[in-house]
Amino acid sequence: MTELTEKWTDVTAGSAPEDADPVVLECARLLAAEPDGEQAVLLTFGLVGMAPYVLGRRGADVERAVVDALGAAAAAMDEQGRGCGHEAHPYTDSLEEWDTDVDGLLDAPDVEIPFDEWDEAEACPRNAAGWARTAADVILPGSTDGIPEIVPEDHQRYIRSLGSVLNDYPNGDPFWDLDIHAGPPGDLSRAALAGYVVVAHANCWYAGSGRIRQRSLLDDMIEGLESVLPLLPDEACAHEDGEHPALRSGGEEQASEGIHLQSPGGRTVLREEHADGYGASLEAWTCTTFLRALAVEARDHLREAVDRLFGTRGTAHLDAVYLRPDGRLDINRLSERHVPFKDETASEEAALWAARRYERLGPDGPALDRTVLLLLMGTAADSLELSYGIAREILGILRTTAATLPGGACDHADGHGPGHERTSDLRLAHIAHLYAPDAGPAPGPDSGQGFNSEVLTCPVHLAEVVTKGIAEIEEQFEEELEAEEERLAG
Repeated sequence: MTELTEKWTDVTAGSAPEDADPVVLECARLLAAEPDGEQAVLLTFGLVGMAPYVLGRRGADVERAVVDALGAAAAAMDEQGRGCGHEAHPYTDSLEEWDTDVDGLLDAPDVEIPFDEWDEAEACPRNAAGWARTAADVILPGSTDGIPEIVPEDHQRYIRSLGSVLNDYPNGDPFWDLDIHAGPPGDLSRAALAGYVVVAHANCWYAGSGRIRQRSLLDDMIEGLESVLPLLPDEACAHEDGEHPALRSGGEEQASEGIHLQSPGGRTVLREEHADGYGASLEAWTCTTFLRALAVEARDHLREAVDRLFGTRGTAHLDAVYLRPDGRLDINRLSERHVPFKDETASEEAALWAARRYERLGPDGPALDRTVLLLLMGTAADSLELSYGIAREILGILRTTAATLPGGACDHADGHGPGHERTSDLRLAHIAHLYAPDAGPAPGPDSGQGFNSEVLTCPVHLAEVVTKGIAEIEEQFEEELEAEEERLAG
């Protein structure tokens, strides 16, 4: 037995199959032959210790042999240990503290330690039976039952934090709540792979919504999804229509299911739901065809979001929208698009078009056009939730403009700032009236401010608009701008 034990310890996740398979198969053969024998406990923990290697042998004969041997041992040793008198067994503590499947298996008793030095409850056949079921479930989810419905506290915390984020009521910084799930664990069991993909799919919609300002998160999520695609072959499966999980409408529920897939006790929760007719089987949850479709959809959505949020967006097609046939601005359309919350994508693209039009006209362009476009840029920086890529480009134009505007004082003793009750809609109405007085009546007086054309075109007011726009964007994207400057400096 000592010689065999020494061979077990040499079998690791990176072992060559020609060397490791014979050792694993011999251990499985001995255990299957006498699942309640004198050496059954040690043989069980020998297989548990070699399980990280078996995870990499999906579909090979060694996988099925190990699962069958562990299942037989679990049943036999449960019966053998009946009436042991132990109030609890150590394997349940491990289920409560589970991190990932591979790391969780490391908590099993070490077969290199002499058996007579083991704690009594640790050496109990019922503890070995619990570990046998756990390891079998890690290798082939759903292959055994009897694992307690214990969801680790860390996993429960993940479910709560993702639930708050995906319901758009984050309790903290959503970046960190999503970042911890951006990449897959180093060594993936079937269920951990499924859990990672399901969580990533649940998270991708929020990550791509624009609420996350750091591009690094989206890049890491894309990289993580691409890294697991080789494990998800592009092929048909044997499942009938309706057998794959019907992902629930709420992202937080999908995330919860994905987290449950990542621990043996969590998978028991899903097994119970399936038994009650409310969910898919673990075999369907881990179907590579199902998972590949989710991974590709999430990756493609994140790629589009990176381009939309952080890339350079084309605006040439908007010339036909915001320019009249005579070359003048269609000020009504342009100002309407700058109103926040109506159509966020159209609004920020209108702001970018205005900024590029201002830059393209240059210092010799029509003064009124440039003034109005500059005012629209300032309004956008102050009132719109701009994507970083668009904000960065507008910031560059505003910074260039700031260096050319005259300073000094003016005769407007009451200043240029609008009253607190002024809305961006009213400000835009003033801008539209400035450009096309005949298009509609002038907006009514606003708290006695007299925010008229003279104030709008005041050089000092324009300088204030530019300064405020720069400050707003720099404050909103402070971290992103600093990170970009560091990348450029490096």
